[in-house]
Formats: sequence, structure tokens, C-alpha cells
Amino acid sequence: MMDQTTLAVFFGLMIMGMALFSLVGVIAYYSFIGLKYVWLKRLGPAVYYLITGDAKSLPNRKVVI
Repeated sequence: MMDQTTLAVFFGLMIMGMALFSLVGVIAYYSFIGLKYVWLKRLGPAVYYLITGDAKSLPNRKVVI
């Protein structure tokens, strides 16, 4: 049978493992959102333009200074 110290270590490691797993999941989620934004807003239209030559497909960004 396990004593109290062994149970405390086991449950502590279990909680730390769940926290680490959650942290990795959050990092992966926000990395995916960032990569999706960069691809759809910046790189996607540029690659499409390089392949097709269709300049009208590029986003029309008018910067007001």
C-alpha cells in the first residue's frame, strides 16, 4: 500500500502534468491562430499573385498618414 508521501508526490506530478499539457495546448492553439492570420492576410494573396499574376486579387490597403 502507498504511504502518504507517495500519494502526495503522485498527485503533485499528476497536477503538474495536466498543467503542462494545458499550457502546450494553449500555445498550439494561439500559434495556429497566428499562422492562420499571417497566411490568409499576408502570404496567401502574395502567393496567389505570384502564381496567377492577378493584381486585382491583392488586398487593397490604403494607408492614411
